[in-house]
Amino acid sequence: MKSNKKASTYKIIQGRDFLIDVKKILRSGDKSVLLDIQEVIDELKINPHKKRPKMDIKLISPKKESTYRVRLGKHRLVYEIDESNKTISLTMFFIRGKGY
Repeated sequence: MKSNKKASTYKIIQGRDFLIDVKKILRSGDKSVLLDIQEVIDELKINPHKKRPKMDIKLISPKKESTYRVRLGKHRLVYEIDESNKTISLTMFFIRGKGY
């Protein structure tokens, strides 16, 4: 018997700094990164905690248990999870070595 239950999904909130960071990357000419970002966002909506192939997710600090980063090649996407509201806030997007 099939279950009609839908997987619980998270709402994505794109923070101001995240949007500014993405615009900077796009101005540099690296437009292929948009597709990578969208793929990651689609996966995060389903489960923002779980590592999976091509998604290296890492808790940034044990002190702040809701802040994670995901690696997208040379780029990093930082996000915070609010479990009570089922939201993910995208906070930063940068080239490795230039953030945190």
